[in-house]
Amino acid sequence: MPTELPAASPLDTGRAVRDIFLPLVAHGAALRRPQVGTLAERLHADDRALRLVRKFRDRYGDGPLLFRISGRTIGLVLAADDVRRLLAETPEPFDAATALPHFQPHAVLVTDPPLRASRRELNERVLGSHQPVHEHGQRMLEIVREELDTLTATLGWDEFRSIWSRVVRRIVLGDSARDDTVLTADLDQLRADANWAELHPRRDEVREGFLDVVAAYVAKAEPGSLVSALAHDDGVLDPAGQVAEWLVAFDSAGIALWRLYAVLATRPDELERIITEARHPDASPLLAHAGAAVQESLRLWPTTPLVLRESRASTVWRERTAPAGTEFAIVSSVFQRDDEAVDFANSVQPSIWLDGRADGSWPILPFSAGPAECPGRNVALLATSTAVSHVAANYDLDVDPATRTKLADPLPTTFNHTTIRLGFWRT
Repeated sequence: MPTELPAASPLDTGRAVRDIFLPLVAHGAALRRPQVGTLAERLHADDRALRLVRKFRDRYGDGPLLFRISGRTIGLVLAADDVRRLLAETPEPFDAATALPHFQPHAVLVTDPPLRASRRELNERVLGSHQPVHEHGQRMLEIVREELDTLTATLGWDEFRSIWSRVVRRIVLGDSARDDTVLTADLDQLRADANWAELHPRRDEVREGFLDVVAAYVAKAEPGSLVSALAHDDGVLDPAGQVAEWLVAFDSAGIALWRLYAVLATRPDELERIITEARHPDASPLLAHAGAAVQESLRLWPTTPLVLRESRASTVWRERTAPAGTEFAIVSSVFQRDDEAVDFANSVQPSIWLDGRADGSWPILPFSAGPAECPGRNVALLATSTAVSHVAANYDLDVDPATRTKLADPLPTTFNHTTIRLGFWRT
C-alpha cells in the first residue's frame, strides 16, 4: 500500500511560512496591497521562495511536499510534471480553490460539476476563446486607442489604472459604464475583503449591490460590449454572475501592461521592434511582437502568483499518497523564474513566445492551462497588445530613475508595479 508523501519538519514548515506562504498571503491573493508589495520588493521575496524550494527539492525529492498548517494540509508543488498534472486534471479530482465566492459566488472556477461544464461553455462562447480575434475585436481596438490617447505627461499607477479601468468597463459592459467608478470601487472593496478569505465576513449588501449593477448592464446589452452576447438569466447558469471574473482579469492585464511600459522604456531594441510592427500592420495583423511582450511581462512577474488546487479524494504521486482535502500550491515565479531550468529566466526575451521556447517541458503558463485555462486569453491579448502597439507608435516613453535602476539586468523577481512612474510624450 502506498505511503504518504513526505511531510516537512517543523523547522522547514516555519521556513516555508516565513519565505513562501506568509508573503503571498500578505501581498493579497485577490487585490494587491501596495505597501506589502514595496516590502516584498525590498526583501526580494520571490528570490527567497525560489531558494527555499530548491532546498526542499534536494532534501525531500520531487514532492509535492506536505505541510500541516492550522489544521490544513498544504502540498507545495516542487516538480514541473506535477504543475501540468494539477492543471490538466481540474476540476476532477483537483478543484480550483479561489477567493471568488466573496464577490462572484457563481463564477465558473468555483462551480462544481456538472454545472461547471455549461458555465465554462458560456464563458468560452462569449469571450470567443476559440477565435483568434473576437467578433467585437474592432470595437475593442477603438476603445483602447481612444482612452490611451488621453495619456499625458507623467503618470503613476493610480492615474494609469483609472484610464485602464475606463477601457475595461467599456469593453466588458459598454460605453455607458465608462465613468462608473463606483462599480470598480465596490469590486475593489470586495476583492480586498477576499484577501482575508474566510477570516473576513462577507459584505452581502455591497456584493448584492455590485451584482445588481452588473445585471443591469447585462440586461441593457449594449452593442459591441462583451455582455451583449450573454443570454438572459435562466436562473441556473447565471450569465451575469460570470462578469466580475472578467473585470478582475482585465485589471490584472493592466498591471502586466504597466510593468511592460516600464521595461520598454529601458529596452530600446525591444521597443523598436514593436514600433516597426505598429507601422506595418499588414505584416503582422495580430501584433505578434506586442503580444509576445505582454506574455513576457506576465512570465517575469505573474499577476497570479499563487495557483491553488484542492483534491477531492486521496491522490497518488510517484507511488505515494496525499490525503483528500490537500490544498496543492503552485508558486508561479518558482517555475517561471528558475534560472537553473531556463536560461532566459531573468532577462526580457519576448522572442520565446514566437520561436517555441515557451512551449517546452518546463511550465511557463501565464494564462494557466488545461480545463481551467483563462477563457479570455485571446481577448486580453488583443486589448493589451493593441495598448502596447498604440503607445509605442505614438508616444516617447520615459521611466523614473529608481525604476530604471531596478530594471537593469538581471531583472528583479519581485517588482512592485505601484511605485512605477512613467512619462508619456506625444510624438
